Amino acid sequence: MNIFVIWYESTLPDLLGGQAPWAVILLFALITQLGDVWFLFLLSGVLYVGGEYIPYVGIDRRRGVFIIGLVLTYVALIGVLKGVLLLPRPPGATEPPALRWIPSIFAVLFTSITTAKGSGFPSGHALGATMVWGGLALVIDRGSYRVRFGIVGVVVALVSLSRLVLGVHYFVDVLAGIILGIVVLGTLYWLAENGTHPERVLLTAVAIGGVGLSVNLTFESVIASGGAVGGWVVWRTVAEVTPNQPSTRREVIVALFVGVIANGIFGSVYILDIPYPFTFLGTATAVGTAVGAPLISKRLSRVETE
Repeated sequence: MNIFVIWYESTLPDLLGGQAPWAVILLFALITQLGDVWFLFLLSGVLYVGGEYIPYVGIDRRRGVFIIGLVLTYVALIGVLKGVLLLPRPPGATEPPALRWIPSIFAVLFTSITTAKGSGFPSGHALGATMVWGGLALVIDRGSYRVRFGIVGVVVALVSLSRLVLGVHYFVDVLAGIILGIVVLGTLYWLAENGTHPERVLLTAVAIGGVGLSVNLTFESVIASGGAVGGWVVWRTVAEVTPNQPSTRREVIVALFVGVIANGIFGSVYILDIPYPFTFLGTATAVGTAVGAPLISKRLSRVETE
C-alpha cells in the first residue's frame, strides 16, 4: 500500500493548482459547480418536475427520477470509496487561492468552493458529472447521440480540469472518477431498463448508503442514505398516480416552487453542521418532497380551479 501511495502522489506534481492567474481560478471555481452535489440535485429536480415544458432537454417523469437516483447513487458511492481508500489530496488543497476583487460577503463562499478536505481518490466531481450529465445524454430523446455526448464530454472535461486548476485533486483522481462513472452509469442504465424503472436505482443508492453507514459513518453516507430512502419511499407511493408529463404550465410553475423548497432544505442540510439523525431526516424530506412535487402541484392546481 505504501508503494501505491508513493506512486499515486508522484503522478501529479501540482502543475496546475496554485499556478493559474486569479481570473482563471475564479472561472474554474464557477465551472466546478457543474459537478457539485447541490447543482446536480437542482438540475435533476428541475428536469423531473418540468417534463416536456423544459426546452430542448425535457424528459418524462420516470426518467427524471432516474436522474435523481443517479445523483444519490453518486453521493453514496463516493462516500464509501473515499472512506475506505483514504488517499490524500495534493498539498495545499485546504488552502484557498488568492482571489482579487472578491467582495468580503462572498469570501467564505469562494473559500468553500475553491478548497477541499478529506480523502481525494476518486474525484467526486468527475464521478458525479460523468454519471449525471452522461445519464441525461442517454435519456434525452432530442438531437443526435453524437451532439449530446459531445456536450457531455466537454462538461466532464471542464469539471475535471477545474479540480486540477483549483489544486484539490491529482490527475489520477479525476481519471478514476470518469472511468468509474462510465461503468456505474452503464450498469444502472441497464438495471433500470433504459431509465424506465428508477426505483431500482433509488434502491441501489439505499444499499450503497447502508454500506457506507456501516463501514464508515460519514456525512456523505448519511445524506445519500436519507435522500435515497426518502426518494424511494415517496416514489413507490406516488409512481402510479404521478402524471408522466405535466398537463399545464401552471402545474409546472407550482411544481418548480415546491422543488425550490425541496432544494432549499437539501442545501441547508448540506451546508449546516447538524447531527447525523437530523441530516438523514432532512435529506429524506428534501428528496421525498422533490419526488412528490408533481403530484402536490397537480392537486394544488385542482383545488384552486374548483
